[in-house]
Amino acid sequence: MFLMLALLISFQEEKEVVSDRVAAAPKIDGVADDAAWRDAPGLEIAVSRPLPPDKGKSTQVILKSVHTDTHVYFLVRWKDETKDDAAHKPWTWSAEKNAYVEGTEREDMFALAFELSGEFDDDMLSGKEAVWDVWQWKASRTNPQGYAMDRTHRYTRAKPEGKAKSCKDRGGKEIWIARPEDAGDTVEKKQPAPKEKGDASVPQYLPGTPTGSAADVRAKGTWTDGWWTLELERKLDTGHEDDTRFDVGRTYKMAVSAHDRTGDMDKSSGVLRLRFRGSK
Repeated sequence: MFLMLALLISFQEEKEVVSDRVAAAPKIDGVADDAAWRDAPGLEIAVSRPLPPDKGKSTQVILKSVHTDTHVYFLVRWKDETKDDAAHKPWTWSAEKNAYVEGTEREDMFALAFELSGEFDDDMLSGKEAVWDVWQWKASRTNPQGYAMDRTHRYTRAKPEGKAKSCKDRGGKEIWIARPEDAGDTVEKKQPAPKEKGDASVPQYLPGTPTGSAADVRAKGTWTDGWWTLELERKLDTGHEDDTRFDVGRTYKMAVSAHDRTGDMDKSSGVLRLRFRGSK
């Protein structure tokens, strides 16, 4: 399950996301009716599965970006026939086991990843040592609070400090993968299963109030007629070492992935390029 939250390999050609400068910032409410989005160029892509089974299965995604002198904004719309925003993996009472077990409910999710250091590659098993800045919006765990989880993905040959997973890269060599959340209080809190029987279903995750670098990415999503609409906002330069500092004079490698019930975890856009336009 550790690997399933990472963006996976895609062989698509690099495409460009153009972020135009706007005078007035969009409101982060999950409704794409702001003037800022009206003339912003949109990139339509298919995030798809590159490996069997169901090789080539894809999800339609439309991606826009704008920026001001201080902040960058993203508008994402993706096709999803079902709205899955109920409690994620709730503790469910099992009469057979006379204990709470993890329920089958899963939330929808969307992730954006940006180069931070090293060589960016959306294949987490490429073997390239790098650090990604990753924003994870979760329909149940972060959307009600109005944030995305801000974290890094770290790929190293040497075992890092803290929690990490040892894997084999595409060449069969050991690579360590760590996914720490950014510094500060988390946007979501996990609680253990109750020891005594209570309600039939008990949340495993509780809402948190993020602080510090963990509170950098504001986000709000809404679902209508088979489409999620998600807006995200972050400072161009947060001043935090665990965030990508966006310089409007250069381009950045990035990637996105859409997850239906977080069980369809293997679809990625491939490497995209983010370019800023219209700034002095």
